[in-house]
Amino acid sequence: MAQDAQSIYAEVSESIFQILIIERESGKKVAIGSGFLISTGGQIATNFHVISQAVHEPEKYRVEYLDSNGVQGPLSIVNFDVVHDLALVTLDSAPQLAPLRMANAEITKGEAVYSVGNPYDLGQTIVPGTFNGLLERSFYHRLLFSGSLNPGMSGGPSLNSSGDVIGINVATSGNQISFLVPVKYLIALAEEDAANLPSEGYKDAIERQLVADQEYKYELLIGREWTTQNLGEAQVAADLNDYFKCWGNTNDDENLKYRVTQTSCTSEDNIFVSARFHTGAIDYQYAWVTSEELNTLQFHSLFSTLYSSMFTRNRAAEDDVTNYQCEQDFVSDESGSRPEQWRSVLCVRQYKNYPRLYDVLYMGSLFGEPDKALSSHFALSGVTQKNAMAFSKKFLELQSWGS
Repeated sequence: MAQDAQSIYAEVSESIFQILIIERESGKKVAIGSGFLISTGGQIATNFHVISQAVHEPEKYRVEYLDSNGVQGPLSIVNFDVVHDLALVTLDSAPQLAPLRMANAEITKGEAVYSVGNPYDLGQTIVPGTFNGLLERSFYHRLLFSGSLNPGMSGGPSLNSSGDVIGINVATSGNQISFLVPVKYLIALAEEDAANLPSEGYKDAIERQLVADQEYKYELLIGREWTTQNLGEAQVAADLNDYFKCWGNTNDDENLKYRVTQTSCTSEDNIFVSARFHTGAIDYQYAWVTSEELNTLQFHSLFSTLYSSMFTRNRAAEDDVTNYQCEQDFVSDESGSRPEQWRSVLCVRQYKNYPRLYDVLYMGSLFGEPDKALSSHFALSGVTQKNAMAFSKKFLELQSWGS
């Protein structure tokens, strides 16, 4: 039966908790989020990013709850899914409260949605909004919620008009646009056997999940046939699949001595590992550059500037990754009607805590004529050596001068 916000809040509020990250030495909270009861045994769902400090530094931080009656107590980490930003924690003693119901039917676009949480440590709040479909261009489903999710609401439930959980609050893009993790991922996590999850030192579990995630993504990418498109007089890979957003632009400023036509594609997925470390993104770009005013030396120097703009969206600190190790190569091919020269730079850095994974940067330039050239670039975050090599091979094979 459909209910309004007031009725839903009255029904669920006692089963929703504030999640506190407590610094052990001072005994004070350093971060807050939300969570909600999902079992009679005292299991609570929240976001991985809410409890991540206690996962990475359990000797420094612990997890506690604060209920609607002001009672505060300890929580134990049961399991987590770093890819979908979910975590399960449990109370030491089962509360005499009803767990929230999980929705057993798909929500339809336009339905009312109610998100509950603890924004800005101001107390429990319910936010009405609308479900506006799935986030497109993503390897994994996300629900698009037209409503405000504020800091502190992460990990709280989003409910349909019957009071059933359809998603978990996870992120906001501002301007009344927010994202929810579909409840199906929470159900899968709750059904998973967590017996092998260590009670402390979770690096192996995080690495295992990140490796499985990239295996899934790169199997989708590498296992399909890539189409090509013309860019200027060169041939390049077209949109790899529906999981990327692609944009185009031509810089034809009359004050410049060159003209650049660019295409740029980015994946939407970016996995939170810690506040200073995100991974999982895939980006690639092409630029067709022409000039009738630059001499050969100036034209080639222009590409040195393009090389310096190589990037990865992976946020990482010195403690997270090694320094990049780069190799530069020059290759000439004079077998065709026009000579082609490749200049390429490949840079790799390894994850210190998850050594099976790497960030990979590539920048290449193809010169077929003195005043025309193709620049290509890709950035892979959190990829195994095997998949990095397979992606690189396929990416480079499709580039050529002429159609």
